Amino acid sequence: MRSHFNQLYNRLSPIEQQIVLKFSQFEQSLSRETLRETVELSSTDLINGLQSLQKRYLVTKVKEDKTMFKLSSVLREYLEN
Repeated sequence: MRSHFNQLYNRLSPIEQQIVLKFSQFEQSLSRETLRETVELSSTDLINGLQSLQKRYLVTKVKEDKTMFKLSSVLREYLEN
């Protein structure tokens, strides 16, 4: 399984890798604004990265008071280890 996740992670673009690593540092869902403040990416790169990760089912959009995003729990566990 670890080999599969290594391949999956290595296929991500550097922008996507930066986003998922930031997500792995937080337990709760994050807003786009919070991500923008904590990663050094342009707004366009952040939005495109989030959309790509959503298409791969690695990040899920959660509707609450405002739109939040959360990392797949399986990928979070891989990144934490």
